[in-house]
Amino acid sequence: MDTSLLALHCIELLSTHNRVSLGDMGSFMAEETPATLTHDSHVLMPPGRRISFKESEIWNDGLLEKAINSKDELKGLLSEISKKLSKERSVTLEGFGKLRRTKEGDVFFVMDKNVQINPNGFGLVPLSLSPLPMPSRVICELSDPPAQTVDVPVQEPVVKPTPPKKNRKWPWVLLTIFVIILMVILMVYIFRDALQPFLEKILYSPEERLLL
Repeated sequence: MDTSLLALHCIELLSTHNRVSLGDMGSFMAEETPATLTHDSHVLMPPGRRISFKESEIWNDGLLEKAINSKDELKGLLSEISKKLSKERSVTLEGFGKLRRTKEGDVFFVMDKNVQINPNGFGLVPLSLSPLPMPSRVICELSDPPAQTVDVPVQEPVVKPTPPKKNRKWPWVLLTIFVIILMVILMVYIFRDALQPFLEKILYSPEERLLL
């Protein structure tokens, strides 16, 4: 049983379609996958297309029939694949992958890792993110020799001592005393008649006051 032609048509069709029917067996389903990191986070896998097989998708889209251009040939090949799956539980589609049947009777597909069915990812390869074993060095070639550098001593800034702040309270104290004295003199002048007996007691003795 030669499955290489069937595998080739499946690869071509799944590059532009999301579904390719294998008749009553089921259908291949294509799904876009984003770029992902591997479990150890050391390899970045490029975006691609994941291919799975669903037995429940039995609607025939006719894509393989048009590609092979022989409905009877395709029907016979699919019949042989179905019988081999039931008997040996594994069928290899040359250059595409393997169809396998579990003990429970479920069919699944394992695609060959070398198959490229993502036209937008052509040329993309896995990117290793492993740390470099040695520090990398960048060598720059200059057309002119580098200019000689001269070490210039750096002088520390000179901090000038701040002059002591003048006491600004003294002028206000003197002014206050002057104002108080002036007010006392003014009060004495205004109330000189009323204060005359009191002033005489302060300024003169009793004998001097008798003479006055």
